[in-house]
Amino acid sequence: MASSKPDATHADPVDVYVSPVPDGTEIVLVDDDRDMVHDWQRFLEGCGYPVRAFTDPLEALDAIRERAPSVLLTDKDMPGMSGLELSDEALGEDPDIGIIVVTGAGDEASAQAALRVGAVDYLTKPVDLDALERSVQRAARRRAQEQYARTVRSWLQEEVGRQTERIREVTLGTLASFGNALEAKSPHFEGHSQSVASSAAGIARALHMSEEEIEAIRTAGLLHDVGMIAVPEYLLDKAEPLEEEEYAILQGHCQKGAEILKPMAHLGPSIKYILEHHERLDGSGYPEGKRGNEISPGGQIVGLAEAWTAILEGRSYRPPLSRAEALETIDATSGTWFTPELIKALRDAQSE
Repeated sequence: MASSKPDATHADPVDVYVSPVPDGTEIVLVDDDRDMVHDWQRFLEGCGYPVRAFTDPLEALDAIRERAPSVLLTDKDMPGMSGLELSDEALGEDPDIGIIVVTGAGDEASAQAALRVGAVDYLTKPVDLDALERSVQRAARRRAQEQYARTVRSWLQEEVGRQTERIREVTLGTLASFGNALEAKSPHFEGHSQSVASSAAGIARALHMSEEEIEAIRTAGLLHDVGMIAVPEYLLDKAEPLEEEEYAILQGHCQKGAEILKPMAHLGPSIKYILEHHERLDGSGYPEGKRGNEISPGGQIVGLAEAWTAILEGRSYRPPLSRAEALETIDATSGTWFTPELIKALRDAQSE
């Protein structure tokens, strides 16, 4: 087969924790079109959701301040206050509200603006009711994910404060379970983080690194996708190439993962490796566009292990490759994404 680099317009293979839609999910619905509000409210209540419906965005904001909903579904263009302004005010009241913005058909600029203010999803008119229900489910799950992530961060800070070896064992075990939860959405991705950790440790051993460094690299491989809790689910499901701003949102998972783990100082260099695992030798990676030796060896190793695992697993937009095909694809990145030395170490590790 012809060698080629992975398509940079697609998301790398990652997953996010998906729970059932939480009980008690309440929706605030806002649109100045009374008939549309009535139709959407009737449909969503038929799906089992409590709905507070408004045609005046200022009245809706007062209601949100009185009691924040799980999901805010709002039209973008309304007199008195736009849906984007309402969304911004609502998130100021409760940053975990799942925002869905409805825009006119073909209004991609407005859709991207909605993502910038923190929307989980956007819909275009005329709204398909099945798509509406799926979007509400995603928004409700996103709220649960954000609250879960906040609980994890708070717990980590309390645990790190105790500074004992037992805490190290407990936190690593909990984070490993958290990584498993991130992959629970699809059996197709089951075991992804464990595979990355194993491959990264194998590469490090082939390079004759110390046992301490191998363990730090293995830990980074296991936790490399923790930051995906902050990425909207619909971006991970999207089979088409991502828009520029959507891709930027996805790229944020490296920084978010490092932020979540920052209180765990005893993880040492593993946090840096997680931050850097999408950096590439030629500067085409993220989040900082580092080049060459600016990227730590551990960050390069975890990045290569993640890319290798991704190619073998396949994704919605491409089938999995055989090991021979995967090695050919990785070879095509020699000197641009990964060093020849690392690729040789990958080959050596795979032959053992």
